[in-house]
Amino acid sequence: MIVAALDRVGVVGRDRPMLREASLSLHAGERVALVGPNGAGKSTLVRVLLALTSPAEGTVQRAVAGVGYVPQAYAESLFPWFSVLRNVAMPRLVARREDAYDAARALAERILPGIDPSRLAGRLSGGEKQATALARALASPGDLVIADEPFSAIAASSRERLRHALREELRGRALLLVTHDAGDVADLCERTVRLVDGCTVEAPA
Repeated sequence: MIVAALDRVGVVGRDRPMLREASLSLHAGERVALVGPNGAGKSTLVRVLLALTSPAEGTVQRAVAGVGYVPQAYAESLFPWFSVLRNVAMPRLVARREDAYDAARALAERILPGIDPSRLAGRLSGGEKQATALARALASPGDLVIADEPFSAIAASSRERLRHALREELRGRALLLVTHDAGDVADLCERTVRLVDGCTVEAPA
């Protein structure tokens, strides 16, 4: 089953095309890396999948409600006046899931060990904010998690632990991982799609 897809999608920026005939299909449970140089259009492709950017051409099967998302602007995506626990619980609260706080508490304990879940998100360090955004994405009840450079602010000593947690907490959901790190790709993904000048190229297995 395909959970999200693009077919020959184009997006035009202010002075140049951001995506040109980009195609991508994500199947249930599949873990896909999206790689490419800065400015290739990776974040634009993600925003199209999430219905945050409208394409000029092509067709889109957007991710259904409940998708987990770690944006590059992870700090700005949190509610600084809410606790860590409430931030992590938010996707399940929005979905009116009765287990919202129980699921959030379990994820906070695993992803943010040693951090008081009642602490305000605005008082966290950069790495702690990014880990909170990752926990929030994993709390989402949908069948897809999209993570845009989710470890960029994470200390090297914690990165392997968080990779392991992400892999296990997917629990059968699909993953689209945007990353520049070869270790992330090798550890977390089964397939790699490269963006070159806005065009998708399937990387060899």
